[in-house]
Amino acid sequence: AEPVDRVVSLKERSKLVAEASKLPAIRLTKADLSTVHRIADGTLSPLEGPMGAEAWHRVLDESVVVQGGRRYAWGIPLSLPVTDAEASKLARGGAAALRDEAGALVGILDAIELFAWDKPKYVRAVYGTERFDHPGGHMTQDDERTQLVGGRLRALPQPQNPNWTIFSPRMTRALIRDRKWERALAFQTRNPLHRAHEYALVAGAERLTREGFFTGVVLNPLVGELKGDDVPAATRMRCYRTLH
Repeated sequence: AEPVDRVVSLKERSKLVAEASKLPAIRLTKADLSTVHRIADGTLSPLEGPMGAEAWHRVLDESVVVQGGRRYAWGIPLSLPVTDAEASKLARGGAAALRDEAGALVGILDAIELFAWDKPKYVRAVYGTERFDHPGGHMTQDDERTQLVGGRLRALPQPQNPNWTIFSPRMTRALIRDRKWERALAFQTRNPLHRAHEYALVAGAERLTREGFFTGVVLNPLVGELKGDDVPAATRMRCYRTLH
């Protein structure tokens, strides 16, 4: 199946911006912003927007999402937390403008569903603990937002960073097709490549090549919000290019 694509076309963008100016706003933290971008470009397929209550609870209860009659394994539910002030301006089935912390428009959420954030259930299912002094529990409890929204997303394209280009799943699939790779070996990292990483990539590519497949290697670095003491993404990208 083709990945989801919730990014509006170029001809629709001015209309979306005008529409958003008349809507109540939901401000996105950096973490929530990353979720919205990854839903929009299809990385989080089959999601077409943040989860509503039924889907959110099903993930916690059964570890699956259901789309088109198919069940997909899923570990952590993804909905957008909102403040009480934001929630008071939202209408069930209505729409809201999604904006980043600086107020820039990110997209529009349609067919809104508002529901309570069951934090004890969330922490128990996601982090496997009843305790809120666990780091994940602590982060959840400290978030003053107590309600979640789901809906269907229409998004503007993510602004590109001058140090790298973010490929959507569709673009990555096209790249693999264009290079005529019969197998693609993928590796995700949040660090510069260590010798063990390099060995895993080379050994995997050699094995697939020996088996008769024209093989390519795809390095998939995390470039979003990381731990404070991680090597910055721009520095890591220089390391990847040097090794390449």
